[in-house]
Amino acid sequence: MSTIVSHSKVVQVCNVSTTCQRDQLKVLFNFFGRIDDVQLYPDSDTLTATINAKVGYIKFDRNDSVHAALNMTNTIFIDKPLIVTQVFENTIPDETDAMIYCAPLNPSITLLSGGPTWPSTVINRLIGQPQNPSYIETIDPELTDRNLPPYPPLPGTLDVTKVEEIRRTVYLSNIEKNVGLDVLHEFLSQIGEIRFIRAAYIDENAETRGAYVEFSEQPSIPKVLSINGFQFFGRPLLVNHATSCIIKPATVRGLRSDEEDMPFSRSRSRSVSVHKDSPAGEEVDVTRENGRRSSRSRHRSSSRSKSRKKSSKSARSPKRRSRSRKRSRSKSRDRKRRSRSRDHHRRKKDSRKRSRSRSRSHSKGRRRSESSRKEKKSRH
Repeated sequence: MSTIVSHSKVVQVCNVSTTCQRDQLKVLFNFFGRIDDVQLYPDSDTLTATINAKVGYIKFDRNDSVHAALNMTNTIFIDKPLIVTQVFENTIPDETDAMIYCAPLNPSITLLSGGPTWPSTVINRLIGQPQNPSYIETIDPELTDRNLPPYPPLPGTLDVTKVEEIRRTVYLSNIEKNVGLDVLHEFLSQIGEIRFIRAAYIDENAETRGAYVEFSEQPSIPKVLSINGFQFFGRPLLVNHATSCIIKPATVRGLRSDEEDMPFSRSRSRSVSVHKDSPAGEEVDVTRENGRRSSRSRHRSSSRSKSRKKSSKSARSPKRRSRSRKRSRSKSRDRKRRSRSRDHHRRKKDSRKRSRSRSRSHSKGRRRSESSRKEKKSRH
């Protein structure tokens, strides 16, 4: 998200379509707040035929409307993506000064959006066609006014966000080896706010060291380039534009990515040192640490899964107990029924035996009585 870098209420809108009119631009930005003044350059059709895009200026009534208007960057309006930046001075420039920010008619030049802290005077553009070798050119008039080295060209294939990050970074060399990064950070903080600072050197036995410093705002770059040759701990400090961004390591358990407290000494840990020619080694160390963290996380996850299983078992145990109780009750009932049926069968068998024994005893008694009767008759 874009940020406010001054108290100005004026925004610059570059890469405006040549068919756009002043009233159309006013209606588009009128949603962000009340507008006091609008200018769209050039006014004449003759000058419009010599450029590929116009430039407009909008002055709002409130400063907070500027913050909302900056988010219109890269929004397609008519046929071109807009580039919206804040003007540091709270005045709209005249047409002569504003014409240098119009896109040229040359089709091989394409305007690119800058960073949220870039002044409206800084021009960022792509030179060359996509088929041909292209490069990104950044023009800062303040560097020219101070006789400072201009920004070096960057490959046209770089992402715009990386370009903005590189343009806020400088490379410092010829630093005394016993000077710590905390001392260097404290010294450079007087120039501007520092976002990252990292050591960069090849030979650990060398008498001098180097460092990459990324500032939070682009206007700090002309200031830090002005101290080139300054005597810093007995050595002239060399300051140059950076051609690559700082490799930012992954945050690992309290390890600070800017390493402000790490000194230039041999006792430094190699896992947090960044060499100019071997940044890949550092990434390996970071991945090892990440592997350890992943293994720990797996161990934790396995322990959590075990605890979940235990908890699930404990949670399911009452149900299982109730089911087992029901089953035991049903089994006991079945057993009772079986025992009852067995007793019933036994009783039936006993009764049958008794009836058989009774019938046998009755038949024997009858036989005996008949035989006794016959004997008596024979006697008589």
